[in-house]
Amino acid sequence: MRLTDYVAPLAFFMVFLFWGGVAFAGDGASATGTSVTARAAETAEPDLGAGYSSEPGKTYQLEKIVVTATRSSAPARDVAADITVIGRKEMEEMPVSSVAEVLQYIPGVYVEFAGGIGAPATARIQGSEVRHAAVYLDGVPLNILANPFTDLSTLPVEAIERIEIYKGAASSAWGSALGGVINIITRDPDPDRRFSGDVLASAGESGTWKSRGSAGGVIENFGYFLSLTRDQSDGFFEHSRYRQTAVYAKLDYAPTPASRINLAAGRSEGKNQDPIIGYPEFWDDMEQERDHQRLLLEFMPSDDLEIALEGRRHRFEALIEDVYADRREVFNDYADETWGIGGRLRYGKRDGDTFIFGFDGDWGEYDWQGYDKTYYTGNWALYANNTLKIDNFSVNAGARYDRNRDFGSEISPSIGAVWHLLEGRALVRAQAARGFSAPPPAWVNDPVSGNPDLEPETAVNYQVGGKIWVLPMISVETNLFYADVDDLIRYDFDTRRYANIDRATRKGVEGIVTAAFDSGLRLSLAAVFTDVRDEETNREIKDIPTVQYHAGAVYIYKWMTHSLLGVCIDHNSSFPETRDKKFVFDYRVKAAIPGLDRHGSPSVFVNIYNIFNSRYLYREVWPRPGRWVEAGVGLSF
Repeated sequence: MRLTDYVAPLAFFMVFLFWGGVAFAGDGASATGTSVTARAAETAEPDLGAGYSSEPGKTYQLEKIVVTATRSSAPARDVAADITVIGRKEMEEMPVSSVAEVLQYIPGVYVEFAGGIGAPATARIQGSEVRHAAVYLDGVPLNILANPFTDLSTLPVEAIERIEIYKGAASSAWGSALGGVINIITRDPDPDRRFSGDVLASAGESGTWKSRGSAGGVIENFGYFLSLTRDQSDGFFEHSRYRQTAVYAKLDYAPTPASRINLAAGRSEGKNQDPIIGYPEFWDDMEQERDHQRLLLEFMPSDDLEIALEGRRHRFEALIEDVYADRREVFNDYADETWGIGGRLRYGKRDGDTFIFGFDGDWGEYDWQGYDKTYYTGNWALYANNTLKIDNFSVNAGARYDRNRDFGSEISPSIGAVWHLLEGRALVRAQAARGFSAPPPAWVNDPVSGNPDLEPETAVNYQVGGKIWVLPMISVETNLFYADVDDLIRYDFDTRRYANIDRATRKGVEGIVTAAFDSGLRLSLAAVFTDVRDEETNREIKDIPTVQYHAGAVYIYKWMTHSLLGVCIDHNSSFPETRDKKFVFDYRVKAAIPGLDRHGSPSVFVNIYNIFNSRYLYREVWPRPGRWVEAGVGLSF
């Protein structure tokens, strides 16, 4: 049976429920003074959290709304999980153009770049495996089916409103997410403007050119947003050229003040050259194509009840060719496609007790060079979570049941609490959660090394953390994490196939100090220590970073913004050529052009990457460039 045979009747059922809800909600829900469109817009704005005061000198925090913890919007101050949120304004202050470049500055996240600018990049969260981090874009899972990972360098930031990083086991809400979730949420149309937009173009060394633009607005009850991106470079090494193009669109229609239909779609394609250090007789040409669609239907029969239904699709193709002087040979040819549906019911007010119940269903197919047939995947799930507020405490509890065609079923519970104290100037949070990651289907079905008896990798994850404002402008935050990971999958050289043969312990601590002064200066310093050990031998597992330092300074004065961001990593490397344990700083200066704002807000900027020209190298096969410069102009209107 084709995938569309599963999805079509379920999609009809979703539309039927939606319009039934619209008829039930009608215009009467507008009398409550809350609309679905307004509720959706709130998720992109800061929320005044615990410790906020309107008195000068008494503002201890501006908390944001997050959706990753419970699959529905919730104040960050009431979430027990360790979640970092990076908003669009923060990304505009960074010298970045892709999600991978953003995440490299996040404590507790390690981004592995397989080369220089434009090279493939993947992420580890708190020492977990790359396959243990689930990546979502507007609720659409992006990890490829056969071997779960996402190339984060192919995701441009132009269309992104914010990125939420859930650190630790997130299976009670998301299913297969043993290490965490990277949840990318795109921009919605600006409800206050009929038309707005921005364009940007830059040029850099080694033939690097970047251009991007977006436009959107709201006309009565119809909203629209469109984003285009094009990046290319000749690369800083021989055979390291790349080009990437992406387009993203979103349409929003509100039939009534208490309902909306939201359609999001995107397509990206890129081509990279990989020099294959050590094999001078050839290089690799890599091509990737990705497209996704998401249809979201939301309605609110009352202020206390919110219902959402969605359908989603994702397609990914990759081709790698070995290029010799006289010929090309196909090294890898892969394609997959997934279809999914989901539903969510939320009861309760956002700033009070809430209950959420939802379901997910995803079905896919993939084909890889060398396979004699197409393989299929399938997973459906039910989940529920509850937030209960008692005086200065917020208690989070959740559970999810997953049923998978490859490994059977998994139940993932979680429990956590947040304690607000010192009149909102401090909080303490703790969480315990069981998580799992599904065995990669390629490791299950591969005709040579596959093992149909593979079980999910599982762990019990503990998090304890806190945050305190020692002064109104200075905060100190810490988080301790510990996970016992069972049934880790490794290649068994005795049986010559994959097997659940390892156990490991992941533990560590993060510390972050931030300061924000009235002068426009913001400073931050973070340190992360991670220890991952094989439980059988008690030996440290190599090539998982053990120490990371992050330092940042942002200074905003009138029409000019300076930012300096640095990262220092101890890779715990097993490769003799590694040169690490040194800071690599990137600098950005952006200036508005005064007197030319008649038709918009023009600006100029300069990015200097590796400004101090640090000689950093992890692996010889993944060379990184030294200092290089990029400059450009932008216009917002």
